[in-house]
Amino acid sequence: MMRSLSSALVLLVLLFVSISAHANSGELLSFQGIQDMQAVGNFYNGAGISITPNYGISFSSNFFGLRSVFNGGSGNFSATPVGNPAIFISNGSGPNGAIVMGTMNVAPGFSNGLNFFYTAGFATNQAETITVWSGANGTGTVLATMTLSNNNSACSAPLYCNWSNAGLSFSGTAHSVTFSGPANELGLADITVGSSTSAVPEPGTMYLFGSGLLAISLGSVRRYFRLG
Repeated sequence: MMRSLSSALVLLVLLFVSISAHANSGELLSFQGIQDMQAVGNFYNGAGISITPNYGISFSSNFFGLRSVFNGGSGNFSATPVGNPAIFISNGSGPNGAIVMGTMNVAPGFSNGLNFFYTAGFATNQAETITVWSGANGTGTVLATMTLSNNNSACSAPLYCNWSNAGLSFSGTAHSVTFSGPANELGLADITVGSSTSAVPEPGTMYLFGSGLLAISLGSVRRYFRLG
């Protein structure tokens, strides 16, 4: 009986580790715990809440947190893919749409890729340019670049109703990423550093894990009462 339960537990642990390894390739910045209009700053560089990992990642002073109105915040956008806060680049007291640049510095460096979800409401002929750099603060060699366009042209209420996934791959080691485009018109969520695919677990993956857990548990209980 004990051997059967032990085997089931070992199998469960292996299943969990396998799923975790698949779902969490790269470091996930979910911004869980950040508040409306809170400067992101060193949130992932030792200044976050108690459960926030310290990845040595910092953001320029014009990045701020924002929660959806559907999650008790003031952001006029649909809830992010897993319901966590988003971040955006502010222009301070300046007008919306003015071109600004925000920077994410990754002191330890990262490789392979970058992934994130975004919602954008740019005006005609405007876009956001994301550039991955070998040096800090947008310096050194350009390792990769991509452009984002408006994905909310048909939205009305909320004004930003769609979230899209974007990822890029590159060779070498990056130490910063710059985001250049219209102020206050781009939301970012669930950034994965170190992978071109998202580290957010897919609902199907979590369902399979739950099903496996239930099957192992029920099998162990049945064997316990049959052999005990």
